[in-house]
Amino acid sequence: MIKTSFIEILRVLDKEELKRLEAFLSSPYFNTRNNVIKLFGIIKKYAPEFNHKILDKEEIWKKLFPGKEYNYGILKNIIHDITKLTERFLEVECLNSNHIQRMINLLNKLGEKQLESIFNSKYNAYEKNFFKSSKYYYSFYKDYLDIKRLRFVIEAYNPRLHTKLISHDFAELLIFDFVSKFSNNYNNMYIERTEYNETPENELTELFSQSIFNNSELEKYIENLSEGPGKKYKTLIIFFRLMKCYLNPQSKEMYFKFKNSLFENDKYISESGMRGLYASLGSALDNCKDVSDINKNRELFEIISHLTEKNIFTSEDGKVIPSLYILAVKTSGYLNETDFIEKLIKDFLPKIDTVLRENFKQFSLAYLYYSKDEFDKSLECSNKITIDSFQMKYFLRNLQIMISFEKNDYVMFQYLNDSHKHFLSKNKSVSESYRESNMKFLNYINTLFKLRESNDKSELGFIKISLLADVVVNKYWLIDKLKELAL
Repeated sequence: MIKTSFIEILRVLDKEELKRLEAFLSSPYFNTRNNVIKLFGIIKKYAPEFNHKILDKEEIWKKLFPGKEYNYGILKNIIHDITKLTERFLEVECLNSNHIQRMINLLNKLGEKQLESIFNSKYNAYEKNFFKSSKYYYSFYKDYLDIKRLRFVIEAYNPRLHTKLISHDFAELLIFDFVSKFSNNYNNMYIERTEYNETPENELTELFSQSIFNNSELEKYIENLSEGPGKKYKTLIIFFRLMKCYLNPQSKEMYFKFKNSLFENDKYISESGMRGLYASLGSALDNCKDVSDINKNRELFEIISHLTEKNIFTSEDGKVIPSLYILAVKTSGYLNETDFIEKLIKDFLPKIDTVLRENFKQFSLAYLYYSKDEFDKSLECSNKITIDSFQMKYFLRNLQIMISFEKNDYVMFQYLNDSHKHFLSKNKSVSESYRESNMKFLNYINTLFKLRESNDKSELGFIKISLLADVVVNKYWLIDKLKELAL
């Protein structure tokens, strides 16, 4: 019995959930089988591990039916019944925590029973107190659509209840829902393309996106709507401009339009919605190929700082997403934002999973010491990291390469240079553009080493012009090093 799915479920329930499960099983509305209640009464004593030898099937049988011969078929049926009821309990628990779905279910039943006056009262109060006062969250428009659909159905059967332009409202909600979810998914597509080097088999999504979101007349109309008082249009323009960013990577103007619309209107977005949109802003920045006058590290740091100011750096359960923490530390280190790294260590490192925490501590200290120009200590910490993560390994390799230049250790650089090139060429998940920008970074540092020796001022100027127009990782760090050499 210990290995049954029923016991697996019990092990993850806390004390209060086990109490509610017992009440659920004891309710004649859900369960009329006394043997199920009796079985739970025997098993609950062995919480929370549920691994006592008494939970052997034959031992359970003796408790259930003392003096009777063991019958596996009967016990199997009782275990099956209690398993199904426990699964049903989980469904009810989920429904109880979802007040929107509960209201939709209630309205649906009121409509089926043609209780029109009660339907109207419940519908009007819920629309006013929830949807018209709520901030956008991922399924906001779908949830609103679901109750609008119920309203539409009840009006279809009773024209006396007709609401002005409900079909028009319905159509707009369909558009809002599509644009918001499509842009969120497009962000996921971008991540797949860049981080996993994956491409689709056809161009349907791309062609469709270009025809809708690069329509200048539609864009202008949505911009005009967003300038009015309606908050739904202020959220729509955010998602529309996000798509414009992805589809027009050569235009920094698109990035800043998206950024400004998000910063100005995020008061209409829930915390969970903001987490997704600020992550998308970071992706849109990464996607921007118009490199003139954009310090991507500084821009990224502004986004990360905004997350901490809005108290949305952690996920809804209070945990820190490892990849975000790593990115925040790396970005702060390159910008010498020592105070911010210390804040990350103090406020957010304790919220990292305990399995990862020691490695993340050494990673944080590596960048903290780097930002303080304590390069040997930085190297020492970076060499203590044992975690096998592509993102972390990639960032640390770049950090060590930068330290080799700071220490003016060309032998160290040559070793790291060869190792990093091998790492980039061998890893099939690295996209061609990602690999190319990293290879350029290595070549530029090699050139900087040579310029440090030659001190050719004219060559410094030429390299700076080339660098400003190029797409390369750690671009502004390279520019800073050029400025130092020019002094």
